[in-house]
Amino acid sequence: MKLVVTCNEFSSMLSRLQGFLGKSQLSPILSNVLLEAEENGTFTLSATDTEISFQGHIKAQVSESGAITVDGKRLFAMVRQFPASEVTLSSSSHDELELVSGRSRMSLLGINAGEFPLISMGEEESFKVRGGVLSDLFERTLFSISTSTDETRPQLTGAYLISKGDSVLRVVSTDGHRLSMAERYAGVEGASPIPEFSGKVVPRKAVLELRKLLDEYPEVDMNVDEKNLIVQTDDFGINIRLIAHEFPQYEAVIPKSNDNVYTFDRQELLSTLKRMGLVGEEKLHGVKLEFGGGEVEIESKNNNLGQVIERLNCLEGSSDQELVVGFGVHYMIDVLNVVSGAEINICLDQNDSTPGLFKDPEFEQDVFVVMPKRI
Repeated sequence: MKLVVTCNEFSSMLSRLQGFLGKSQLSPILSNVLLEAEENGTFTLSATDTEISFQGHIKAQVSESGAITVDGKRLFAMVRQFPASEVTLSSSSHDELELVSGRSRMSLLGINAGEFPLISMGEEESFKVRGGVLSDLFERTLFSISTSTDETRPQLTGAYLISKGDSVLRVVSTDGHRLSMAERYAGVEGASPIPEFSGKVVPRKAVLELRKLLDEYPEVDMNVDEKNLIVQTDDFGINIRLIAHEFPQYEAVIPKSNDNVYTFDRQELLSTLKRMGLVGEEKLHGVKLEFGGGEVEIESKNNNLGQVIERLNCLEGSSDQELVVGFGVHYMIDVLNVVSGAEINICLDQNDSTPGLFKDPEFEQDVFVVMPKRI
């Protein structure tokens, strides 16, 4: 294999695939990137951890076709440091890759390309989706995906993606302590409507990569079946193995009778909660919210550290009866961090054992649920 490619394009594609590299402890070749050069000038870079796979294409001046795999992180680090605008790559029959850029010459020992897992981007008919919308849906629900290693509930370690019809996509996630749900119209003007499909559980690692990579694309091609979700742009394709477990009945968790609605300045409330968290850094630390009239008193107490008490005025909403509830402070902070508007609505039931409902006035269809905590 021998080719010349621009360092910027090469580095950019290597950057995109870093999150798809596997762990070398499991299989050394999974931490490698597969480099394939074709005589037509197509240079393909592939990475996989067997759960999610990436395949990107860039143009190159190919003088000799071929393929090799080398350590993906090490190659990226090398290419980023090259002094010239182009790099010449050549591989030997001993599975060694040589890189020459300007007056710099480097080499990497590789593994034969024949040992690299096969990656398919599917042949099923695809449909078009707005990439930025899909990225935003995952952005608003990522925080409540479980990071637990509990193998009895793998469905909580992913986001639940549903096509509701009329080109509306919904994404839901929950870790058992909180739940987030966001939905948007994701259709592309002039394209066929997004077909309806039942919920698919997309693993957290894939959500992280899709959120990061799709934001810059006005439209992407997608196809989905019972086992895989495939997303493709003009530059790259991503194949995701779905989590084959049934997602919980999430709609039953969303409270229906939270009629006490309080509107706050989002940034003011967020700043207050961050101060509350200073005496309770653990994730489950709870704070007490006491509503009365048009204000709330928030108290955070830690017997080993101290106490924080603050009062906040509500922009809207009041209660004749005193209402006292408790929530995990860091769970509330997570919700306020993904809401982008100036205000946040907190909807409560008179019963303090009912989950709290947090809503973004700018996206009324989005729902954030936080389970109550006894203080």
